[in-house]
Amino acid sequence: MSSASRTRQRGNQGRPTPNGRRGTGRPQQGRPPARRSGRGTPQPPPAAAAPQPAGPVRPKLPRKAGSLGPISAHHVLIIQIALALVVAAAAIKPMLMAPAAVVGGLLVFLNLGRRRRHPFPEWMAIGRALKRRRATFVGPPPVEIDSSFAPLLEADPALRTYEYESRDRRLVGFVGDGTFLTTLVQVDSAAGPLRPQGDARPLPVDLLADSLDVEDIHLESVQLVQYTQPAPAPHLPPQAVAAQAYAAVQAQAGAPAVRMTWVALKLDPELCPEAIEARGGGVRGAQRALLRASDQLISRLNGLGFRAEALDENGIISALSMAACVNPRANLNAQSRGGSSGPRTEETVRAWRCDDRWHSSYWIGTWPQIGRGGTPLGAIAGGLSTTRTMATTVSLAVSGAGRDDVELSGHVRLSARSENELDQAKRELERSSSALKVGLVRLDREQLPGLLATLPLGGTH
Repeated sequence: MSSASRTRQRGNQGRPTPNGRRGTGRPQQGRPPARRSGRGTPQPPPAAAAPQPAGPVRPKLPRKAGSLGPISAHHVLIIQIALALVVAAAAIKPMLMAPAAVVGGLLVFLNLGRRRRHPFPEWMAIGRALKRRRATFVGPPPVEIDSSFAPLLEADPALRTYEYESRDRRLVGFVGDGTFLTTLVQVDSAAGPLRPQGDARPLPVDLLADSLDVEDIHLESVQLVQYTQPAPAPHLPPQAVAAQAYAAVQAQAGAPAVRMTWVALKLDPELCPEAIEARGGGVRGAQRALLRASDQLISRLNGLGFRAEALDENGIISALSMAACVNPRANLNAQSRGGSSGPRTEETVRAWRCDDRWHSSYWIGTWPQIGRGGTPLGAIAGGLSTTRTMATTVSLAVSGAGRDDVELSGHVRLSARSENELDQAKRELERSSSALKVGLVRLDREQLPGLLATLPLGGTH
């Protein structure tokens, strides 16, 4: 794996901070290293270019264990049981074949029939899980929890944030729930004027796949999250002065008002226990291992001309709050009440609400051909982000799928100021996805899991 990597001194200090509290440190931007030639003369690192496929390809989607393609081993067993039931009935008494065939057909239908790409038993289990989530409220978070982080604790009460201080006094933030640990890298393009070529260099997704394995460190997944707010704001009428003033710039460049890009590196300690133990073990060892992987990615991104930096705890809380579109006014109200109010979030069948913001999530079930000769992934993410709504969040997560293969998982979430605005945005997004030949599956009954999948936490959660 070609990379512009360097050997860095691992810090020997790690200090977890109270859950969700804001830190005071600032992240430092990594710098591309220099390498030495055979004569010992320092030379700048080469641009790390990911290999391009020879032709268009389709991403490999995640598949459940025991799956045999479109059906699973469990479904094959059900079909065999149904056939055995009919054969046994015929052997006992031919007249029993008809009722046995009806029972067997009903058994096959209930197990192979699908609702929104879910088998009926799984669809019913999803409905029961939704009822349990809606009936569960663990109470308001502790007073010391940052009010902008509090709604996320309602989505996942086990989430906690940490901060690590390295030997060179850098503060790096982490987020996890006890089973995983994630750090965030914020990525910006080189500064330039508003023009179409400003976004001509999308972040290479192949580079994310290469980041899954760094030395003896094996990450569970690497996630790219792009958060976009359109311009002008969709709630402005066309005759508004601000909307008319921005029309010329928008027609020329198509630039959004806000576009944030984060890369989340997710570590499952069970995947590389030796690497964690070699770095001190426990939480500190996991933090050092994840910091090594993020330093490698930052170095390569900076070498490609991007501006990348690891976020501290304060930055991670801000990034998660922005991605969830938490209302700042509601944060102030929660602070004034001392966190004694009721729940700020609510999940319905087709939406997730936080304060006065409505969200709807989709899973990318089918992809167009991508790569050389196909549609660039950057164009797909950009095309899905053009919806006229408050914000659009696109998540692309890569994870290991065997020795030399990776899986790609994609999710899209729309955020709106009202339920009516959300319905209009969903129709517009579905039209845009059809033009891009992207098959979206609305995550009915799974809006909360869809939210977590689109937050920069490292991938499907």
